[in-house]
Amino acid sequence: MLATSVLAVTRARTTTAAPSGHRLIPPSVRQVLRLLRITALPRPRRDHVLLWSAWRHHQHQAAQAHRRWNNITATATT
Repeated sequence: MLATSVLAVTRARTTTAAPSGHRLIPPSVRQVLRLLRITALPRPRRDHVLLWSAWRHHQHQAAQAHRRWNNITATATT
């Protein structure tokens, strides 16, 4: 929510006329978000990334087990 409000304020401030009378091109949302990621938003912690990787591995194993079980029950019922 903080990032959204910063994006809105930044975009509103950059769309006003510059002192020389030239209008600045407003930054895109991606540009502002990139700047936020570089300066203000914290990076994901390493342990979070490792836990996410372990969770994805678990999901893969669970999906394989479900497929094997479905194949076994399909063979047994037909």
